[in-house]
Amino acid sequence: MAGWLKNWFKGASRSTDDKAPDFSAEPIGIGSILQTDVHCHLIPGVDDGVEDLEEALAIIGRLQKLGYSGSVLTSHIYSGLYPNNLSTLRPGFVRLQEAVSQRFPTYRLHLAAEYYTDTHFMDCIASDQLLWFPSRDASGQAVKCVLFEFGFHEAPMQAEEVVFQLQMNGYQPVLAHVERYPYWHQDFTVMEQLHERGVWLTVNAASLAGAYGPETYTTAKAVVDRGWCQILCSDAHGMRHIDALASVDCSPTVQRWATGHSADRQKDISI
Repeated sequence: MAGWLKNWFKGASRSTDDKAPDFSAEPIGIGSILQTDVHCHLIPGVDDGVEDLEEALAIIGRLQKLGYSGSVLTSHIYSGLYPNNLSTLRPGFVRLQEAVSQRFPTYRLHLAAEYYTDTHFMDCIASDQLLWFPSRDASGQAVKCVLFEFGFHEAPMQAEEVVFQLQMNGYQPVLAHVERYPYWHQDFTVMEQLHERGVWLTVNAASLAGAYGPETYTTAKAVVDRGWCQILCSDAHGMRHIDALASVDCSPTVQRWATGHSADRQKDISI
């Protein structure tokens, strides 16, 4: 068991504390229900994710054992820190895809990205140069999904503009790890507004496993319980995040969400 999960697992299997995760349910094979892990950093050497091909393959092997049949690869695109684009990401993606086809021939990969909301992202929207992944909306219409993130230290000033520009240009906005922005932990108003505006909110499995502390856990649980979560992600940068994903297979909260209609958007992803 991963070291950073041990403290939560001690005595938490039948916890009645709302600030600690509950792992009391029998596993249901969540990967076989959700099919696709939407957010992960498995292209070696392009960001703060996996360092080499073997690490990426080991993670994909674990995902397949959890029942998943595909992954959307979402390397960071963050000008000044991770100045990636299609030309920097495609070579590593192709190498990984070739290796996966040999070792896990039925496992599918799709190249997308996790965009930081800076001026470069706005330029990419305006020039129609976005890496996206396919899904369907509530009416069954095909949509082009774009994953983006905000900074962790200060509430975004341009959130409405980002959403507006994505929607006006024909994209489905998908916000990464909504529960991890500390400026929203005490007031869920903005998250609710984004949900009502049609933004798909995602939650990281590690947050629901308690890995980022009680405030992040309670926020993640609230987003799931209120039906705002559209996608549950590993956000895998390493094997520790797959350990967290495996642990929430025994979470009653996650099981209610995965087997209900709130998870339909993730089930509709086809890569």
